[in-house]
Amino acid sequence: MTRRKTPLAALDKSALIASVMRTLEARHAALAQAAEDTRKGAIHPENRAEGSKDMRATEQSYIARGQAMRVEALDAELEALRRFEPRAFGADDPIAVGALVHVVGDDFERTCLLLVGGAGVEVAAGSHTVTVVTGESPLGRALVGRVEGDDLELVVAGRRRELTVEAVA
Repeated sequence: MTRRKTPLAALDKSALIASVMRTLEARHAALAQAAEDTRKGAIHPENRAEGSKDMRATEQSYIARGQAMRVEALDAELEALRRFEPRAFGADDPIAVGALVHVVGDDFERTCLLLVGGAGVEVAAGSHTVTVVTGESPLGRALVGRVEGDDLELVVAGRRRELTVEAVA
């Protein structure tokens, strides 16, 4: 017996977004700590260059800067999500940021929440696992502007998939 899916309209978008934000905040905290630890390692006296070709401290500083840039990007995503006001979408409304979408194909089924940040985060909601996609992702680009019932083609990693937008909320 297959389990019946919770209707998308019954899912609380605000609660989904709050869950996504908690996940991003945890990632932010871990990455900020890693960046700080790496920065401290780069300036630690034991990492002072022992010769002109010793690049340990320089390499660590590059890693710390990359981590700090990712922390800044997460800050921006979190701020955008804090300001975001979700709205309801009907079957005839074009898919845009804030839409909750269920897409199906022969070997593919996914419930997505199109947001301005948090790409790839998955959260549980009722009988759905909701995956956050952004308009920059292949699936997000393919969904934007579609309506419930539309067919679309998606090519990922060289594999072509034919999908149908089964529901939008």
